[in-house]
Amino acid sequence: SLLGAARERPASAAGRGRRRRQAGGTAAGPLGGGGGSGCEARRSAAVGKMIGDGTGASAAQSGNIKFVGVARASDSVLVASYVPAKGDYELDKYHAAVSKVLCAPDFQYKVTPGSRYRLVGDLSAFNFTTDVQQRVYIVITTPTYPERLVFPMINSLIPTFKQEFGEKALTCEAGALNKKAASMFSKLVEEYNDPTSKDKLSQVQAKVDNVKSTMHQNIDAMLSGLEKSEQIEQDTQRLQDSARLFDSQATTLKRREQWKNWKLTLIIGGIILLILIVLIMSLTN
Repeated sequence: SLLGAARERPASAAGRGRRRRQAGGTAAGPLGGGGGSGCEARRSAAVGKMIGDGTGASAAQSGNIKFVGVARASDSVLVASYVPAKGDYELDKYHAAVSKVLCAPDFQYKVTPGSRYRLVGDLSAFNFTTDVQQRVYIVITTPTYPERLVFPMINSLIPTFKQEFGEKALTCEAGALNKKAASMFSKLVEEYNDPTSKDKLSQVQAKVDNVKSTMHQNIDAMLSGLEKSEQIEQDTQRLQDSARLFDSQATTLKRREQWKNWKLTLIIGGIILLILIVLIMSLTN
């Protein structure tokens, strides 16, 4: 058996809450069953082509990632595959594991697009997910390879593969995309093969993202400060305009009151002058 004896493995934080399947070499549970005779015949006829020869790109001679492939769930055809280790004597077993999972009687009904599935055994871990068009993205790793990295690896593969071979993968023959996709798969393996290195890169990327986030926050704060400064300046201008208007109105009112006082003074003075004239004329007569 490729996967060896089945054993339970708890869901990681990244995979918690998602649908997953644990199985051994017999692919028990919803992916159980050895598949029909049609699948077995197809596997025997196309085994050499479906595995992929790993040529056309530099590959790791050994490592944590053993096999990368993309298949169609509709007819259980492996359209592209890549094995990093040249001359890997487990090629037939990798293919047998893929065929067994894809040919499970209830595969298309129990496997939900976008969900993560991980079948863990003593020798290998079979990781895969599907999309809405029933393309199956498969990565076989060592059982100790972190789940927190394998599914981000698959998620990074999906958009790139769709962009390059999405429509072709829905209709092409078995193994037709092996050589064309080898470079893509090789780069992916080189990037994710060493978990320690990838974790360091992840930490650096997280720090970069954190710095970018801080910079964005600072810029937002500066822009917000500028907006507040502009608002304060506008409020100050309005206050100054109001103050000038008040001064103008106060000056006008002051002059009006002064003119009233002058008129009153003139009237009183005229009355007094008139009285004095009358008195003087009376005394003279």
